[in-house]
Amino acid sequence: MSAALFAAGCGGSSHGGSPTTASGPPVKGGEVSFALPAGNSPNMILPFFGAAYIGNANTMDFMALMYRPLYYLDGQTFQLDEEKSLAAPPVYNSARTAVTIQMKRWHWSDGEPVSPKDVAFFIALAKTETANWWAAVPGLFPANVKSVSYDDAANSFTLHLTGPVNPDWFTYNQLSLIQPMPLAWDITGPGKKANCTDEDVAAEASECPKVYNYLESQAKSTSTYATNKLWQVVNGPWRLKSFSPGGTSVVLVPNTSYSGSDKPHISEFQLESFTSEQAEYNVLRSGTSLTVGYLPFIDAPQKPTNGGGGPNPVSGYNLEPWFSWALNYINVNFNNPVTGPVEHQLYFRQALQYLTDQNTWIKDAYNGYAAPDFGGVPNQPSTPYLTSYVQNAPYGFDVAKAKSLITSHGWTISGSGPATCTSPGTGSGECGAGVKAGTPLSFSLTYPAGQESVSTELQDYQSKLREVGIQVTLRTLPLNALFATALPCTPKQSTCNWGMVDFGGPDSYDPFWYPDDGLEFSCGAPANTSSYCNPALDKIYANQVYRNPGLAALHEVENLVTQDAAFVFIPVPDGQLTEVRSNLGGYTQSGTMAIAPEDWYFTSGS
Repeated sequence: MSAALFAAGCGGSSHGGSPTTASGPPVKGGEVSFALPAGNSPNMILPFFGAAYIGNANTMDFMALMYRPLYYLDGQTFQLDEEKSLAAPPVYNSARTAVTIQMKRWHWSDGEPVSPKDVAFFIALAKTETANWWAAVPGLFPANVKSVSYDDAANSFTLHLTGPVNPDWFTYNQLSLIQPMPLAWDITGPGKKANCTDEDVAAEASECPKVYNYLESQAKSTSTYATNKLWQVVNGPWRLKSFSPGGTSVVLVPNTSYSGSDKPHISEFQLESFTSEQAEYNVLRSGTSLTVGYLPFIDAPQKPTNGGGGPNPVSGYNLEPWFSWALNYINVNFNNPVTGPVEHQLYFRQALQYLTDQNTWIKDAYNGYAAPDFGGVPNQPSTPYLTSYVQNAPYGFDVAKAKSLITSHGWTISGSGPATCTSPGTGSGECGAGVKAGTPLSFSLTYPAGQESVSTELQDYQSKLREVGIQVTLRTLPLNALFATALPCTPKQSTCNWGMVDFGGPDSYDPFWYPDDGLEFSCGAPANTSSYCNPALDKIYANQVYRNPGLAALHEVENLVTQDAAFVFIPVPDGQLTEVRSNLGGYTQSGTMAIAPEDWYFTSGS
């Protein structure tokens, strides 16, 4: 396995920078308040969940502080973070068909060891509850594990695989998914012990569905998060103290039983949510309550040509742009019963991509704090994964080409309304399979409420689309509602009526750190929001990317995804323009968008 995910050197943006260095010696204690993205708040505590709960407010900013995964990635070096991980780096056999993991001898807050049984618990749930797990991809973990040998005495386990694997991919995209779960959760009701951790296949099949149903029922009761004893059993540096209705204000305090060396300095960590960026900005400017907030892109000074942040309009804070290694895109719903047949047409998706005026959006919507994204790997930072084909923007902004694609495939543009299909059929110059005569190029595009830069970007996109006869109605929803609405679906489902969706921010690779994009692009994957499916792509994944070391197959995937215009790729903004109070030290910004408040501290005089 390579020593780091970016084994070859990277250029371009930094991966998060050095810790902030507030003047004065560190002091113990103090309360830190952290602003969540507009319209986003935690609404899931169980670290085994479905696609409706994907989002940093649940994963990075909430669950990961209490429940540590098996492996944790350092967002500055893109190496496994051995201090925060629960195990030593994995060891593969020479055939690449087995991998052994030696766990640390850490403990849960109830005194139980973090052990192979906790891993067995998670793997058992992943096997029996595939439909309820957001990270399930057909044929991948745990289906690619033939058997597991657990050595409880040695505190280790070995995964025996169904075939040879690419160690980089398996470490960064499969082992990264393992989330040890405590024995205290192996119950089907209060005091009703179950056997989902027994490391026995027959027992798992019988017991785990009942255990999952009980845990999920408890996790849906957000009003009891702070009082339910289940959620007080943690292995991370934090535990939950209070959880307000809707997760609008969440308070965590140090886990005094935490086994790691990176024990919290501060006495309390508060997550605060806001209905809009301006609501957050108003509180930030008051200078009274937020320790870590953010400057809306729309209010930011233009980014200096030499990088970094411009003059800070907020006194008492340090402005730190938060780079994230991520993609950004608009999802199109291939299975929408009305618009799906149009979105299945390659020429139409190519037209959508030709109309992304990325340079203008970077300047006007993000004031320079964004980078172009033309395909399956972002342009920044410069990595060994980025191909010249993607870097050179095969569908760079060109209204004339977009219009030609529409009119040359059977559509008539008339007046200010949507173009209509006047030449149905599958032949040359016709609209394509499944597109009926008279079908209008009319769609909805939904994005998160309260995000002004996204609104600015999409209003310009709406105007560009109108020039070629594509009529888009813009709509907004709170981000949590958007996550719950835009899910993979089939044409017969009543919930499949959404058209296009922009989730409003970069899609971090975490916890799929090897950038194959299989979670988004594999046929039938629960997190494949668009229901995109290309069997040729799945074949490359299965026969090459997942099995063979090296980057040739990964480059092939990246180019195919880009050529096929699987998504509408749009600029990747900085994760946010973070405002850090000047007396907070130890603060770093991870390229994975993870946070580590256990490392932060106030300085004397705060």
